[in-house]
Amino acid sequence: MAKKTAKKTSKKQASKSKPRAKAATKSKPAAKSKSPKGPRPLGTGSGASAREIGQAVCQSINTGQPDKPLWDNYWSKDVESIEGAGMIWSGRPAMEAKCEEWMRTHTIHGCSAEGPFVGATGFAVKFKMDVTDTTTNQRMLFEEIGVYTVKNGKVVREEFMYGGM
Repeated sequence: MAKKTAKKTSKKQASKSKPRAKAATKSKPAAKSKSPKGPRPLGTGSGASAREIGQAVCQSINTGQPDKPLWDNYWSKDVESIEGAGMIWSGRPAMEAKCEEWMRTHTIHGCSAEGPFVGATGFAVKFKMDVTDTTTNQRMLFEEIGVYTVKNGKVVREEFMYGGM
């Protein structure tokens, strides 16, 4: 039995070793291998830097200056504003309306800003607030982080992440 198995195996091996005729195909040029790219510079583009805008935001909050001059200087007309509750406002008019509504329904007893914490594409600021929601008459202390993306000297996206609520 072993001999028959060996013969069968050798016949199989022999058939495998026979050269097969190849179909005629056009040869393709070898694909260029894409080697992994190393680190490359990343930034916010021209205009005001993320640090400069972040410092202006902190100064504005800590000195109680109005937001409008800050927005006029450093916010894009196409800015996206995202709240931690999962809502997005697109465009400067929508963002300003959101802020005006919040100011109308809250009394601010105190507000401070820490930072900026600067990165390659923007900055973050930690806000601490003591406010009363005038719709519920509930006073609350809370903290939030604002994360700002900067392109060509303008904030193009702001996102607020809540804590301590």
